[in-house]
Amino acid sequence: MTVERHFGVAVAFSPRFRAVVCEADRIARRFGARLSVLHAGERSDEKVAHFRDTFAALGREEVDIYWCDGPSASEALIDAAGSEYFDLFIAGTIARPEDVRNFTGSIVRDLVARTPCDLLLIPDPQESLKDETTACLLVEAHAPRWRAAMEALRALRPSRIEVIAADSPFAAARAAAGGAPLVEGSLDQIAEELQDVTGEIDIRRIRSNTGFVICDVVQDASPDFLLVESEWKGRHRVLPPHLGWLEQVVPCRLFLFGKPPREVTACAVATRPQ
Repeated sequence: MTVERHFGVAVAFSPRFRAVVCEADRIARRFGARLSVLHAGERSDEKVAHFRDTFAALGREEVDIYWCDGPSASEALIDAAGSEYFDLFIAGTIARPEDVRNFTGSIVRDLVARTPCDLLLIPDPQESLKDETTACLLVEAHAPRWRAAMEALRALRPSRIEVIAADSPFAAARAAAGGAPLVEGSLDQIAEELQDVTGEIDIRRIRSNTGFVICDVVQDASPDFLLVESEWKGRHRVLPPHLGWLEQVVPCRLFLFGKPPREVTACAVATRPQ
C-alpha cells in the first residue's frame, strides 16, 4: 500500500503570502502529497477564513492548519514539523534584489540546522513558474551522494540537470590515500542514472579551497532548483564539505535532503491542527 506523503508550508501574512502558497501547492501536486499550513502566530477566525479561501482557489478544499507556538518563530515551526512527521517542510526566505547574494536570517539558519525532515527553501516565490525548469545537483567529487534527491528530480522533471561536483586539494589527497569514505557510486554513475530523468545532463567539477566559489558558479547557472543531500549528527543537519555556505546563502529554490534519526524527530513538542 502506498503511503501518502505529507508536506507542510510555513506561511506568514506578508506581501509574498499567495506566492509562497502557490509554490507549495505546485510542489505538493508534483509529488502527489497532502499539504498543510503552519503559522507561527495566534489563531483567529479571520486568519482561518483567509487560509481556506486561498487554498480553495487553488482547488484544495480541505487543508489542516497548525497554529505553532513557541519561544521563537523558528522553535515553533521546528517543533511542529517534528511532531507531525512531515516528509517535506517548505518555507519562503527574504530575497534582497540589491544584494549580490541572498543571505539568510536567523530563522532560516535555524530551519536549515534543525528542521527534522527534508526542507525546501524558496527565496523568491512566484505564483506561476515557466513550463520548463532546470535543476542543479550539488555533490562531493570524491564521495558523491545523490540518491535521496532522485525522487524529487523525477517529480520535478527538469529539462536539464547540471551536476556540480565540489573538489579540493584536501579531498583529492584523502581519496588518493584511500581515506575517502565508502560512497554510493561515481560521477559517471550519477550521469547514467539521471538519463532516466532527462537526456540533457552536464557535469562540472569545481576545484577550489573556498565554498563561495561554488556559490558563484551556482548563481551564474541560475537553476530553478538546487538539490543537496545532507547528514545528521546529533540533532543538527550537517552539510557536505565546502557547501556550508548554504547555511548563509540561498541562491535559488533549495532542496535539502536527509532525515534525522527517529529519536531526534520524536523530541519535538506535539502540535495539533484545528
